Amino acid sequence: MILGIVISVAALILTITMGKGVQQQISERAAKYLGSNSIVISAHKLKIEGRPFESDLVSTFTIEDLKAIANEVPSVSLTDPIQISDGREVIAGNKNISTTIKGGSVNGEIVWNRGVSRGEYFNDGDELGAARVALIGPRIATELFGGSDPVGETIRIGDVPFVIKGVLIPKGMDPHGNDLDLDVIIPITTMMKRILNVDYIAFGKVILHDESQMDEAVSAITAILKERHHITDDSQLDFSLITPVFVRETISKMTRVFNVFLPLISLIALLTAGIVIAVLMVMSVNERISEIGLRKAVGARSKDILFQFIAEVSATSMVGGIIGIALGLVAFCLVKIHMQIPFNLPLLVILGIIVLPILVGIGAGIIPARKASKYNPVDALRS
Repeated sequence: MILGIVISVAALILTITMGKGVQQQISERAAKYLGSNSIVISAHKLKIEGRPFESDLVSTFTIEDLKAIANEVPSVSLTDPIQISDGREVIAGNKNISTTIKGGSVNGEIVWNRGVSRGEYFNDGDELGAARVALIGPRIATELFGGSDPVGETIRIGDVPFVIKGVLIPKGMDPHGNDLDLDVIIPITTMMKRILNVDYIAFGKVILHDESQMDEAVSAITAILKERHHITDDSQLDFSLITPVFVRETISKMTRVFNVFLPLISLIALLTAGIVIAVLMVMSVNERISEIGLRKAVGARSKDILFQFIAEVSATSMVGGIIGIALGLVAFCLVKIHMQIPFNLPLLVILGIIVLPILVGIGAGIIPARKASKYNPVDALRS
């Protein structure tokens, strides 16, 4: 009786705790990365004829598009264009590391809420002159320079030398699980001219004066980009807008397996355990008919017999539930060591999970208990 309860409750605790922990983790990363008053405009990748599949490029979204949005949408306060190159080799002396290079504007310090812990951010002159200066993440600084100060030192991105102007403040993971502390950020103009030799950007971030104007801003930005890109059919959009609402909906879909389906399977297992309890209780009643008859013969009432069996199954279910909760929490701690998922299990949920197996046990045991309480003492003693 206890084993079925233990397994199902442990599975329920583990799935609910992981689901809520993953949801909290992704939500915190998204809030840190996106903010409540910002919109990320992501350009769709287009296949350029004559190039191999691996060379799919973004060819529609430009810095001029972002400037038009800043000029024509009153609620927009700041914009930051971004271009990215993954898997680039960064070299310092005889050390190297493969990481992501990002090109951004001077607005990036405010737009992405990411300044420097040492040195300084690059300035307008660096951006206008496509200067070969770089900001590196704290993990890059540790990997390439150990404990020494990297500000003023030179690194190479491919064959292009860059002077380190600052070390970025720690940021942790983005919503996709990428380590932002491994970033290298250079001026957007430098990225486009000296590294990639392109005239387009991968995406841009827009900051609004007031988050209550989000819907109007989304409509205005969409209209501007459709007009500039000569798009008349919404099915042909070559961009997408990522808003805080969109992120919350996406997170909800991503965690649905943990929050709905896996707990549902655990509940089905708990109900199955209830069926097992009912069967075992019937067997127990049949084996204890003489005991029931003896108790009734010395004055026990039907409700006393009913209470006895219900108390037994309740105690059994409660013990199984408590053991299951303990095992579920231990299992979560083991998972947390490897996945760094925050613990998020409300007290009411724990209380509910303690009560749930007791209710299942009572529900499963009530019919056998009623059967036991209705035995005639004379017939019971004869059996």
